[in-house]
Amino acid sequence: MNNVKQTITDTEKSLHPSALKITKVKTASLRVQVYTQLKERLMQGVWKIGEKLPSESELCAQFGVSRVTVRAAIQQLEILGLVETKHGDGTFVKNFSSIEKLDTFHPLMQVEKKQDLITVLEYRKIIEKGTMGLAQEKASAEDISFLEETYRTMVNAKKDMAAYTCADLAFHYRLAEITRNPIIIKVYEILNDILSTAMTDIVNLLGRDLGLIYHRKLIDSLKKGDKDKSEALMEEHIEMTIQAIKKRGDKE
Repeated sequence: MNNVKQTITDTEKSLHPSALKITKVKTASLRVQVYTQLKERLMQGVWKIGEKLPSESELCAQFGVSRVTVRAAIQQLEILGLVETKHGDGTFVKNFSSIEKLDTFHPLMQVEKKQDLITVLEYRKIIEKGTMGLAQEKASAEDISFLEETYRTMVNAKKDMAAYTCADLAFHYRLAEITRNPIIIKVYEILNDILSTAMTDIVNLLGRDLGLIYHRKLIDSLKKGDKDKSEALMEEHIEMTIQAIKKRGDKE
């Protein structure tokens, strides 16, 4: 994503967003494919800052996918900070000029080796432990309700690893949002692609069980208001994941 600019070509200028030539996606990783196509158009400036994206029904028709898939893709765009959804009004393009900072992390954008996963997890263990503690102090009933709903999505995504990963990412992003700290939130947005890729690889490698156990414990600790316990659980959650990846590596 070098030299990202919110500009469009003469050809694109002649097209209305709803008439763009969107490629119908294949059956594998529908959410990822929809997300990727929408993200490319946003980065190319097809939709201007403040402009409303096509409705969910329009996008469903253009991509040939369900509303669930479109919503999951849009949710990931929201996490990245490219768009914002206003209930009752639709989804609008945000000013994402800071997304250019992603170029700094380009070597990590394709997380392939197990050591790369561990590198990302080591970062998360340091940052998310503190994030969890701060979230503990500021979590509202609405925040807890969102985390519970996200957890239910993870539980119900028994065979849909893409839906599970998207919910997992949304869970951790909400914890960042709960801190009400703009720096923590912005860094999470900037690193979103790295974290999303790593989470997808981790889920494919280890499955869902470990994540489900700890996400349940994290919500319960937030409800009890135990800051030390919440921080310890987050650290333990990520450390257990690191050890599980290392163990898998030793067996291969």
